[in-house]
Amino acid sequence: MFLKAFRVHYYRPILDSGWVDVDDIAVIVGKNESGKTALLKALHKFNPFKEEPYDLDREWPRGHRSERSLDALVVETKFVFSDRERFEIAEQWPGDESPIGVHITKTYKGEFKYTFIPNDFPAEVPTEWLISEIRELLGNPTESTSSNFKETISHVEEHASEALRDSGLPGLKKILETLKSEIDGGVQNEDQSDETEAKKCKDSLDHFEQHVDLNTIWDEMQEKIKKWLPTFVYMDDHKPYQGIAHLNQIKQRKDSGQLTPEDKTFLMILELAGLDFEKEFKRANTEDKEQRMLDMNDASLTLTRRLADHWSQRKYQVRLEADGYHVIAFVSDEVQPALVPLNERSKGFQWFFSFDTTFLYETEGTFKNAVILLDEPGLHLHAAAQRDLLVRLKDYARGNQLIYTTHMPFMIDMERLDNILVCTESKECGTRVSSDFYAADEHARFPLQAALGLSISQSLFVGPYNLVVEGITDYWLLSTMSAILRSEGKGSLDERIVVTPSGGATRAAYVGTMLQGQQLSVIVLLDSDPEGKRVAEGLIKEWIMKDRHVLLLGHAIGRGEETTLEDLCPADFYLEFVNKAYDKDLRGNPLTPDDVNTSKDPQIVRRIDAALQARGIPPNSEGRAFNKGRPAKLMLADLPKRDIANLPQEMVKTFEQLFQRVNEAMPGLNDKSASEGKK
Repeated sequence: MFLKAFRVHYYRPILDSGWVDVDDIAVIVGKNESGKTALLKALHKFNPFKEEPYDLDREWPRGHRSERSLDALVVETKFVFSDRERFEIAEQWPGDESPIGVHITKTYKGEFKYTFIPNDFPAEVPTEWLISEIRELLGNPTESTSSNFKETISHVEEHASEALRDSGLPGLKKILETLKSEIDGGVQNEDQSDETEAKKCKDSLDHFEQHVDLNTIWDEMQEKIKKWLPTFVYMDDHKPYQGIAHLNQIKQRKDSGQLTPEDKTFLMILELAGLDFEKEFKRANTEDKEQRMLDMNDASLTLTRRLADHWSQRKYQVRLEADGYHVIAFVSDEVQPALVPLNERSKGFQWFFSFDTTFLYETEGTFKNAVILLDEPGLHLHAAAQRDLLVRLKDYARGNQLIYTTHMPFMIDMERLDNILVCTESKECGTRVSSDFYAADEHARFPLQAALGLSISQSLFVGPYNLVVEGITDYWLLSTMSAILRSEGKGSLDERIVVTPSGGATRAAYVGTMLQGQQLSVIVLLDSDPEGKRVAEGLIKEWIMKDRHVLLLGHAIGRGEETTLEDLCPADFYLEFVNKAYDKDLRGNPLTPDDVNTSKDPQIVRRIDAALQARGIPPNSEGRAFNKGRPAKLMLADLPKRDIANLPQEMVKTFEQLFQRVNEAMPGLNDKSASEGKK
């Protein structure tokens, strides 16, 4: 199952976090004490490897005592099933429309509640489903049965349908007995084929009666979900094992129930190595030091083998040595092959080693089906190492999901800005989590703004006047058409304007905001589709950017419908490049305007995608068969070679109109804009 969203209620500073949508990787940014740690800890206790109950006395928010209850929800989650899981659920589902996922809640008492989505488990068995199941069970008799038996089965199916519609599930037992009697009545004397088929039909009906009970089906489905539910693995900066342990001190803390996070990590490592803490404590003063040495060596090899066999990203060699109550760990890896006491390695390495062993332990050696929760990873790493850690985190996310918190700009992945969530707090509402970057305070925004500043400072696509567009294909098309029009003396982009591709509507908003914060003139040009409109509204609200500095493409050229830059090209002209780019895929059978005009979808890119899929071209992992970058590259090479008279004049005029609108809107570009800016 894949976690799509979660929500935390009444946990420490959190009153209601709001629904938090997550993907394979999500990063939660925010200042210290904003509630990031509480969010992860509440989520961790939802399904930890070892049961860890919620503590109503210690974890219920202060100042809300009147609402306290063990029956109160702590965490809500929404999961979607994998294809295999959906198939298994559909096989048992008492109805036609089986669910695609499940909504699961957990209370302070530790009780789970399951609600299927989008359709919950039926309160009663649907009659039509019963009828279809019985028809399928009876099926078509084999060819070898007599015509009388075949006719009998046909009448039995009709009788079953009528009887079930009259009495439904309460009358099922009596109906099935009648059906079995009717089946026996259709057997011709001494006809072996009829008898065999009749027995098979009656056995199927008996089996059906045993498994049509809703309570039984519900219990079986809950067991499946419990088995599929991923383990939630939590790691913070305080848990790393430094490599030195004093068994007598740990024993005292263990007996008094005061184990430290590092103690727990050490005990886990011992268990992974096949050692029992209590036995090792008793053997600390043993005279048989040779046997203890052999056992420690065997444990070292066991731990090394388990790490090496299951984790290919960094192969460790571990050596445990004991002297009395003193146990020390030596570790090497592929980067540093010499065995060095773990406590003499960097804090970053200690963190990696501790997390790898924790991950191994809590996923029972599979490194799969886990939701990994990392609280401020990389605090002890310098900036370059934090960049390396980002790569490592992507490896952790394979076969798992990863949610981590940070307030450090170098821990922001500039290629995954769509997965950034902002954690904020207020006295009235407590901790809230949102993907709305614009609504966050300046402290919560800082890591992202700093990361954007660092990224932009290394880019060549920045000038005093900047037109921020969504993607590289927009950059290619605008720059090429502007150069062509300028060479012919027609309206083009002002030469002082730098076109800056950003990598999507959301990132265009971030880049535009950051550039404006650097006192640069900025226009953000967005497709006039639902995503573009959503981002435009976010940019404009709270005066982050003035509305005249955010242009929706359709509005800029006077079109009311959804519009992308590709829609500025006539369909037959654009298809010329699409067919060249997809010539091999289409096997010499090019798309025609009729192929892409069958749909009323306003965007030509989506119409072409549908046409390509209809031709059997498979979609990618994002569900799209059409890559608009392929024809864009051909246009980039071809357009400069053409005389402007050979270009569609409607397209030429539309681009002239767009460039004029951008030039007029760019703040400070001309005297009129400058005088307005001074007012």
